[in-house]
Amino acid sequence: MTEVLAPWRPILSRALHRNRSLPNARYFQLATINRQGQPTNRTVVFRGFLDNSNQLQIITDSRSEKIHHIHHNSLSEICWYFPQNERAISH
Repeated sequence: MTEVLAPWRPILSRALHRNRSLPNARYFQLATINRQGQPTNRTVVFRGFLDNSNQLQIITDSRSEKIHHIHHNSLSEICWYFPQNERAISH
């Protein structure tokens, strides 16, 4: 079953396409919350979307801190910089 795509999904897809020649456009910052309630930020590599969904795919070791943070508190944010965009994306 295909999920309904979020309004930000086509905007993000266009930005990725527009910036496809820039290697750094594959990277974004992922902020999670650690067990002490403090934000933790790191750069991750975008590997695509999962099966026509709104889910971003990144690859990481299952023992990494970010996995523990997400299991403990699923609130998170990402920040992505696209130099070839004419407008900001915020969702």
